[in-house]
Amino acid sequence: MPRSAFRRLAVQPLIDAVLAALFPVAGGMALAAALGGDPAGAAFGLLAALAVTLLLILPALAVGTALGTLAGAWAGLAPRSMAGLFGRLLGSAGPWLPGFLLAALTMLAVRSGASVAPLAWAALALPAACQAARLARPAMDRALDSGTVRMAQGLGLDGRAVLRHYALPAAVLPVMGGFRNAVLAALTGAVVLENLLGLPGAGALLIDAARGGSAAALPPLAGLCGLTAFLATLGMAARDWFDPLGRAVR
Repeated sequence: MPRSAFRRLAVQPLIDAVLAALFPVAGGMALAAALGGDPAGAAFGLLAALAVTLLLILPALAVGTALGTLAGAWAGLAPRSMAGLFGRLLGSAGPWLPGFLLAALTMLAVRSGASVAPLAWAALALPAACQAARLARPAMDRALDSGTVRMAQGLGLDGRAVLRHYALPAAVLPVMGGFRNAVLAALTGAVVLENLLGLPGAGALLIDAARGGSAAALPPLAGLCGLTAFLATLGMAARDWFDPLGRAVR
């Protein structure tokens, strides 16, 4: 692939994600400027709060989704191995790990002297990992029984190459297809964590304004909608990247 084409494929999803978030975030900043006594300070204060929320969510989603996908795929590939058992445990634990419970446990741990950032990231990453493992495991089972993988194996291709180029992408696709649900769950957890831990994010701004019954809740709400669109668009771009048919078209 030419270097210019590779750069275009690498940069275009980020551009699409920024464009998806641009209108709601800009609208939220405009509302904050109109409702605040200091227009510029209110607008950039909302932008800073959104940056805090993004820094809280994005690493947790990335790490949780990646680890959960690998664990779930391994559970389909070698279900009786230690990694496979871990993937099965993650996939089955998802419904029993609500975000608000993890947020409450995180608050108790922080009050006991633990560091805020690692625990907050772990609390948001764990539900994403559980969902990814739950989706990746059956997808890997279907991929291993598919005609494409059997044909590749019958042609004498290396087993690792077959897993890397055919089975693993097939396991990743449903995870990325459900990434929007993971984003919504992470945003809900982030709002709870910001309020319980006193973090200066957009979720804390939203809850503080909502408690006072103020129209100031509208700017952070619009900003969080833009953040949702940004992360969901990145997830769709990742799904297209892992899709073998999409790569063939590109």
